[in-house]
Amino acid sequence: MPGMQLYETTKKLDLRHAICPSTFSMTKKALSDVASGDLIQVRLNAGEHMQTVPSAVVHEGHQVVDIVKDGSSYVLYILKQ
Repeated sequence: MPGMQLYETTKKLDLRHAICPSTFSMTKKALSDVASGDLIQVRLNAGEHMQTVPSAVVHEGHQVVDIVKDGSSYVLYILKQ
């Protein structure tokens, strides 16, 4: 079901057309724009993006609450710490 919303989020990013490493830098920027405790939604394609972004977010000290496959893409729910 494309466009599904499982969680209330403060911000949504659709990075399916972005190129690595800009996917992480755009995610990092979005996290810097919200308050601690806010949840953001980031939509990514499979492949390199899904291998690098979740681990990089955790390395930055944030929490990946959920990863949901949605059609040919993935939706990450990231809690800013």
